[in-house]
Amino acid sequence: MLIIPVDRKPDWRRPPLITIFLVLVNLLIYFGIQWGERNHMEPAADYYLVESRLPEFEFPAYARYLESDNKTAAATSMRKALERWQQIRARADLAAARNGKTASLDDYGQIAQAWYVLDADTAFSALMQQPKPSVLGTIDADDLAVWKEQREHYSLIRKRSFTERYALIPAQAFERPVTLITHMFLHGSVEHVLGNMVFLAMVGYAVEILLGGGLFLLFYLASGLLSAAFYLLFRGDSMILSLGASGAISGVMGMYTVLYGLRRIRFFYWFLFYFDFFTAPALIMLPIWVGKEAFDLWFGGPSNTNYYAHIGGLLGGALLALLYRLLARRKLEQAHANYVAPADDDKLLRTLQQSAYAALSRLDFERARRDFSSLVSKTLAQKRTPQPDWLLQLFNLSKGAPSSSAFHQVAAMLLRLPKGALDEEKIHQVYLDYVARAAPRPSLSSEQSLALAKRFALNGQPQTAENILQILMVTARQHQQLPQLVHCIARGFIAAGRHDKGQQYQKLLLQQFPASDESRLISSPGNRY
Repeated sequence: MLIIPVDRKPDWRRPPLITIFLVLVNLLIYFGIQWGERNHMEPAADYYLVESRLPEFEFPAYARYLESDNKTAAATSMRKALERWQQIRARADLAAARNGKTASLDDYGQIAQAWYVLDADTAFSALMQQPKPSVLGTIDADDLAVWKEQREHYSLIRKRSFTERYALIPAQAFERPVTLITHMFLHGSVEHVLGNMVFLAMVGYAVEILLGGGLFLLFYLASGLLSAAFYLLFRGDSMILSLGASGAISGVMGMYTVLYGLRRIRFFYWFLFYFDFFTAPALIMLPIWVGKEAFDLWFGGPSNTNYYAHIGGLLGGALLALLYRLLARRKLEQAHANYVAPADDDKLLRTLQQSAYAALSRLDFERARRDFSSLVSKTLAQKRTPQPDWLLQLFNLSKGAPSSSAFHQVAAMLLRLPKGALDEEKIHQVYLDYVARAAPRPSLSSEQSLALAKRFALNGQPQTAENILQILMVTARQHQQLPQLVHCIARGFIAAGRHDKGQQYQKLLLQQFPASDESRLISSPGNRY
């Protein structure tokens, strides 16, 4: 399941420079440095597991090394890996003797993880550089010579890559503290880096515009650190490489929810094969996102995704944003005022907006009406769309003059707003208020009435759609879209649990419009609601 905010568009006259910088740095590091390392480890793994006897010597040595550090469970796992390696090696030798078939790295795939853990432990690797490490235990001269020769050859093959040097290994985090920062600029695949950068680009600019570039960069890095700290808290003994910007980006998402608070934001969601948009207060998404990550962590099964880092990032970013709200409330409010104002930085429009809301707060409705009217007209003059809330405020303030052109015009603009721009219940209420008050009558064409009726029918207000249909059956009886409307009303009543009404309109559709596509659809087998 995917849920991301799509409520704000960047103002490219004041571009989000830090967000752009972070995206470019991540892309340059991956495609400029990491791209050529994709197959770096395969030759080393092939030599170690397939060609050499190194597991025979080093797997039990590593188990003893782990036991000396009180990691008995990991030591037991290593000894089991040795047993599996010996079984695979025996089968491979037998197959080679019978038919000359040689083993491949794929045959050893089930123990590759054990090699990876051992190989990533730089402290153990340093021990293996000694002439005769004590952890090898009792070993005769011939085996020691074999081990030395193969270990030297392995060391020549195994060159530590840029990714391994700067990725985070939890168990070594305090030995290599720089990796707490560097790991968040590394990625494991093209899909990994592109997916993260899309999220950063979509959410980062909306946070940067409120915090400012410098503070946004500081909070971004701090979120990555808090994300890593949360991961270390639960998996601090892990030797598995951790890399990616998702912890820091989760922090940006946590900041987003707190900085935008109870403001209603438009979100895109995708679940399995279905996707759509919805609006909700930004803050509601914090427990939803954290809950989703926790569910995937506990019930999602084995995965390469670091859910601990995601949860830590979300909570860490939210905490940073909360501190900012408490310490810089006035500055944040001003940033919101500037951000929702027109993008051309027109001081007059910003002043009008502040004046309009201030007049509302002191109940000076006439002044508020004039200011909102000026806001709408000046924005339209600049060939831009007024803020939906401005239109709604102006509509409510114009109810006292129901015959005025302003009342009719602002009602028309509100009723034409696309889905998601304003809560659908508010659109419905605007329509009810308009038709009840408009003088001498509502100025709605047949096309507008049809569009509104279909919208209401499919958004939980089929009764209102039914009332509009009754009028259209008289005033626009021959309109070609009437069958579609009847069909929508039937669906709307059925969705609302009123099956009797839904069936009534199905019958009406068949009786009044028998040749329509909608009638043929509901008449076909299996298509009755």
